[in-house]
Amino acid sequence: MAMKTFPADEAFVRTQGRSITEKGVRYLDYTCSFIEFEFTGTYAAADIISDLMPDSDIFRAWAAVFIDDEKDPAKRFRLDSKKERVELFRAELPRRVRIRLMKLSEAAFAKMGIEGIIIDGEIHTPPRPKTQRRIEFVGDSITCGYGIDGIWNKDTFSTDTEAPLKGFAYKTAAKCNAEYQYVSWSGIGVLSAWVDENAEKPLDNWLMRDIYPYTDSGLENTLGREGHENHEKWDFSRYVPQVIVFNIGTNDHSWTKELKDRQEDFCKAYREMLETIRQNNPESYIICTYGVMGTTLLDAQRETVKEFAAETGDSRIEYIPLPVQDEADGIGADWHPSEKTHEKMSDILSARINKIFEEQGL
Repeated sequence: MAMKTFPADEAFVRTQGRSITEKGVRYLDYTCSFIEFEFTGTYAAADIISDLMPDSDIFRAWAAVFIDDEKDPAKRFRLDSKKERVELFRAELPRRVRIRLMKLSEAAFAKMGIEGIIIDGEIHTPPRPKTQRRIEFVGDSITCGYGIDGIWNKDTFSTDTEAPLKGFAYKTAAKCNAEYQYVSWSGIGVLSAWVDENAEKPLDNWLMRDIYPYTDSGLENTLGREGHENHEKWDFSRYVPQVIVFNIGTNDHSWTKELKDRQEDFCKAYREMLETIRQNNPESYIICTYGVMGTTLLDAQRETVKEFAAETGDSRIEYIPLPVQDEADGIGADWHPSEKTHEKMSDILSARINKIFEEQGL
């Protein structure tokens, strides 16, 4: 049977996660973003491009392929070429199959673009979501799954040890039978990105305010369109979550420490980010959470959320503190939480989110 090639656009595939199409290439950039399609045949492949930047294999893009309803990926692979054809599926006899091609590594590092899908059979109408429940996860490296497959005091960061399928966000979505979308970036904060202990000023050139309002500012910078005035604003009607999980502050506390004036600056920036999230998601329930890698800013966050709710009359926001990780559960690369800790986080969050969904009749 002759091979057929089609683009990864919405006439043929379902997309999940913020993505941009540039010159016919569908870019999957944010953690666990994916395309999904159905066809009948024996073979499917994808032509995938990557920028390989920075030029080090510890920052390469990683992806996974899921077949039908399998929970574990049929294939996990690293993109080591600027362009390569990756086999997604092969069988001896034709059958109808659903294929999900997912980017695992985060948006901060190498990109992944799908130039075309190749099949030997018949493409079907794009599959529809199997649930009406939708969660958005907004956060930093913890949300990205940083270091889960690494070992503290042995491993430092690489995309190889970044394992979002073992992370709290992916696990929470699964336990809630929910669709999901990530807006997450390692090292990011609301007042300051991660700084070393001798820093004399906050690192504020790339914060959550710089990515949340846009489809993919990081990608557009890579494509040569630097400056937010050149970036596509995200259409918040494209994905309307009933629940948003906002987990941030770990990087900010590298700057604020326990200094009162810096914590006050943090509270102002945190409040402004809550206002941005609420403005763009007027009906969503917002869960603010923090604490697994330290509790320096826990009281400041909790009080800010309380004041925000009281002053705005917002009854759809709450604060859920998370327990600090226990070394007995293992520690991942660079002191990041292990899969066991992520499991505990997902138990806490999914219990509350499931109740919210039930209250909404979902």
